Amino acid sequence: MILQGKSFISTVSVHKSVEFKNIFEPLGANVIDFPMSEILAMEKTPVIQSVIRQIEKFQWIIFTSANGVVHFHRLLKEIGNESQIPNGIKIASVGIKTANAIENNGRKVDFTGSRNTVENLVDDLMAKESLQNCNILLPLGNLAPDTLEKRLSKIAKVTRINVYRTVKAGIADSGPVELIKNNHYDLILFTSPSGMDNFVETLGPEIVNREVRVASIGSVTTLAAEHHGFTCVLTAKISTYEGLAHEIINYYNT
Repeated sequence: MILQGKSFISTVSVHKSVEFKNIFEPLGANVIDFPMSEILAMEKTPVIQSVIRQIEKFQWIIFTSANGVVHFHRLLKEIGNESQIPNGIKIASVGIKTANAIENNGRKVDFTGSRNTVENLVDDLMAKESLQNCNILLPLGNLAPDTLEKRLSKIAKVTRINVYRTVKAGIADSGPVELIKNNHYDLILFTSPSGMDNFVETLGPEIVNREVRVASIGSVTTLAAEHHGFTCVLTAKISTYEGLAHEIINYYNT
């Protein structure tokens, strides 16, 4: 097995880490959970309730993550008593996984970006669809940048609601800390800038150093790593869990 004896520390939630384990463990690697972030539901504020109750005024809803899809549909059911997005509204997705999450909630996606980044989605959508003066809803997480809002607000009426929040996770197990401290691991897997920031804050300068071996899911996370003084061993060309896994397998198989 090409990854026999390798140890990868996963900084995603235990639930999401299963995706890495399903790929790496059959190839002989050990995936160790060290979650740096936790996804929580947002409160049903008056603004969120108003938006959900007027859902049919929107021509487009744009999703950038499966988390956004899941938590938006929770709000849709709890506030609007709707099991799915009304058929008259078009739906755009940043990537295939997000599109699959939407389809699991009863709707087909009308537009999917050619790559798994917000920037590409905006470019593709604006090039191929007429968005002029459309009402567009963005169900996002609290840490999502304002890239979509800024770009789309130049031609459309954009409403953003934060449907979930990402918070720092506490250390439930000191085992991974000891592995990192004693250099008994091969790679630490990062999938978001917030996970990187939380990692540095949680471990502190006495453990974190520039020799930490980082595998990044994409360019945005790599920039966060470089901000903290790390050099990424590798960066996925396709910003998905599978894309990162593919890059890691190639790295050890060449």
